[in-house]
Amino acid sequence: MSDLINKNLPSLLVDIKPGIIDLGWGHPSPYLHPLEDIKEASHKLFSKGDRDSLQYGASQGYGPFLESLAQFLNYQPGYQTETQPQELFLTAGASQGLDLACTLFAKSGDLVFVEEPTYFVIEKIFREHNLDVKGVSTDQDGMVISDLREKLESGMIPKFIYAIPTFQNPTGFSMTVDRRKELIELAEEYGFYIFADEVYQLIYFDELPLPPMREFDEYNRVISFGSFSKILAPGMRTGWIHAAEEIIDRFTSSALAFSGGGFNQFGSVLIKHVIDLGLMDKNTDLLRKVYSNRSSVMGDSLLGELGDSVEFTFPKGGFYYWLKFPEAFNTEKFLPECEELGVSYRPGNAFSESGKFGRYLRLTFTLYEEPDITEGVARLGAAYKRVT
Repeated sequence: MSDLINKNLPSLLVDIKPGIIDLGWGHPSPYLHPLEDIKEASHKLFSKGDRDSLQYGASQGYGPFLESLAQFLNYQPGYQTETQPQELFLTAGASQGLDLACTLFAKSGDLVFVEEPTYFVIEKIFREHNLDVKGVSTDQDGMVISDLREKLESGMIPKFIYAIPTFQNPTGFSMTVDRRKELIELAEEYGFYIFADEVYQLIYFDELPLPPMREFDEYNRVISFGSFSKILAPGMRTGWIHAAEEIIDRFTSSALAFSGGGFNQFGSVLIKHVIDLGLMDKNTDLLRKVYSNRSSVMGDSLLGELGDSVEFTFPKGGFYYWLKFPEAFNTEKFLPECEELGVSYRPGNAFSESGKFGRYLRLTFTLYEEPDITEGVARLGAAYKRVT
């Protein structure tokens, strides 16, 4: 028993080797978590003696929270699509919402499409549901619709397509308006849904992003997933689904939502106070400013260390740089060399099962402050000079 008691269990998901600047983790900086704002909202919650926060919640989610969330989204210049509380469903984060959507909208063996490359965790979620996952190619304008159309015309009809239309993970690119509209038209024509992972929608820099996919959806084919993990704190484990009311009804009537009385009642009540006190607006403004500066520092450092030997684009928002190395370069084999010099990243093939992205890697600029970003890129450059 004493051995069990003394065993050190992990406290956080992030697990970084000592002496390593790990530019691979797509996490927000803990120093940007608005601790004082959350303390203020907590004081507001408890001073009211609101016991509803500790009770089973409504299956759709805590109604006053959904109303505040709708108002918050409607107020955001970066959201740009009218939102009603009846179109929202409370989740315990975007990944949990996507997992539930798989349960409700697909069954074992069904075909689904993902962008290639894509967020690596999502393929794991889909595999755990025993779904048949196929990739659709992408370029700097997002999903290549001609490739999708070719697959559809060949008889490959998915139950749904998963896409990150704005500031995509890992590439940082955004889908154009024309491609968003074409994708929705094809969804209506062939009868599939679009799972739009839009967690980076409000993390934009110098210019507003395109509106979310729901803004272009005339047919109620889009199910949008949002999260407070990127704009408040991931430990809150709170997110939302935005979709047509009849789709929201399917989530609300699910056994999982009903049996637990909704997801994260306490977190949603607390976040309602964060929103109502105006603290969410303050925090998202701060994050955009800080992340924009960190992105610029990383981009300038990459130019200084790697020059034109590596291709990349300065992102307009989100968390990521997507680096393309010369032909035949292998970023998985390069990783040990980098870690020997004290820097790490995510190899390109981590984001696709096809093996097509061996010359790519993803860097993240959100977890570290600017001096560490500069040092990390310098170590990356030194490692590259070693092997070339």
